[in-house]
Amino acid sequence: MNPTSTTTAPPTFPPRGAKDGKRAGVPATGRRVAGPTPPGRPAGARPLLRLRPPAVRRWWTDAVGLTVWGTMLVVVALWVQHGGVQALGAGAASSLSSLGRLSGLIGSDLLLLQVLAMARVPFIERSIGQDRLARWHRWVGFSSMNLILVHLVTITIGYALFDGSTVLREFWNLTTNAPGMLLALAGTVAIGMVSVTSMRFARRKLRYESWHLLHLYAYLGAGLALPHQLWTGTDFLASTAATVYWWGLYGLVVLAVVVYRVLVPLRTSMRQNLRVTSIEPDGHGAVSITVGGPHLDELEVSAGQFFVWRFLTGAGWTRGHPISLSAAPTTHALRVTVGVKGDDGARMARMPLGTRVLVEGPYGRLRPEVRTRPDLVLVGSGLGLAPLIALAQEAVLAGRAGTPLLIRRLRSSNDVSMQADVDHLVSIGALQVIDLIGPRSALGTAWLPQKLGHVSGPDAVRRLIPQLATSDVFVCGAAPWAEVVSADLRAAGLPHTALHVERFSW
Repeated sequence: MNPTSTTTAPPTFPPRGAKDGKRAGVPATGRRVAGPTPPGRPAGARPLLRLRPPAVRRWWTDAVGLTVWGTMLVVVALWVQHGGVQALGAGAASSLSSLGRLSGLIGSDLLLLQVLAMARVPFIERSIGQDRLARWHRWVGFSSMNLILVHLVTITIGYALFDGSTVLREFWNLTTNAPGMLLALAGTVAIGMVSVTSMRFARRKLRYESWHLLHLYAYLGAGLALPHQLWTGTDFLASTAATVYWWGLYGLVVLAVVVYRVLVPLRTSMRQNLRVTSIEPDGHGAVSITVGGPHLDELEVSAGQFFVWRFLTGAGWTRGHPISLSAAPTTHALRVTVGVKGDDGARMARMPLGTRVLVEGPYGRLRPEVRTRPDLVLVGSGLGLAPLIALAQEAVLAGRAGTPLLIRRLRSSNDVSMQADVDHLVSIGALQVIDLIGPRSALGTAWLPQKLGHVSGPDAVRRLIPQLATSDVFVCGAAPWAEVVSADLRAAGLPHTALHVERFSW
């Protein structure tokens, strides 16, 4: 388990210029600073500049958490104010109806918060990060769906007891006669479809692009399910405060979706006018795609982040692809590395130079600004190595002290992308590499190769990373693999503040 060296390849990254180990023209505290002219670029060409990272404030995370719990407190307070607690002791019909109101209120609040999380509001996304936000989104989604079903069942039974009717007849009467109930039923079905397709067994059978398209029905479901409460719900209309709260929250969510999922990405794409400038084979079954534009210097993005990309060529150009940057972003270009398997991968590998590119983002907290310790360790597998290599390059451009350590999990020595970047960083003393090569261990530690599977996970972490106590560790790879690695890092003593993870679900 000793760091391995790699052979030197033609550099694809600006070479070291100063003898003292710092980048030429890049002070340790610099942001927008000129770097040396990279090989192959004519003298006098536009200087290479690092892009400004997106702003993040430390109090944002606390503000998001307090807002979420604050909305829940308001909802319960409104239910109590409108006699919810008293109704629990007024007989079976009243109790069920009151529980139905409460579950509907909390479910509606969670549903709106779920849609707000999907809106990719920068304030929310940058404070929590897409990976953590995706887990919250999943939990909130299933919780809201379950609460809405509880609301539907308890309200129907409660009203049936009030009317002396059967449950099925009462359900039919509510659906066909109550204002907005037919729309609410259609919305519930749409949300249920999204919930079912979000389960692991269903997601494994769907391409990401197909799942993402189906997932957009959550917007439709929320739009159909909530209005009946705004029109007829007792807890929505019983006071001016309740009416203002619910209509205000509903309007805020709609505005956030329109602004941050439609208007801001369109404005960014039109302003940047990104075009494909090169497509190069990069390892087995992968290509690196470079895009450029006239206003990249205005873009705020950090190494390690990702965009949702749409390459406007061929059938399927409307599908968005969340792909991390595989090189440190500069005013010269943005680069991604993608697999060519599947229809979309093959389409992107064949697209002509000059193809127009639309982007959403940047997203993700796998970025150098979250570091809290002096040393940097990068642990990745497959194309999860892409953002890690970008982070290693960024550390060089920023003139950070110390040599980052990259731990690569590879199925075989031929299963390597972005090797030229790694070779160059190693050749200039800016990176150490440990390659864990071979088939996955079936009986021992799952994230190690079979020949090392007998080593316990925490012990492997300590042996691979002797500087663990002074390191920030960035992990990126397929979700099951990344989760196991993260668990062993924590078991080895790494605090959560020094662990930064991004998981691939597909």
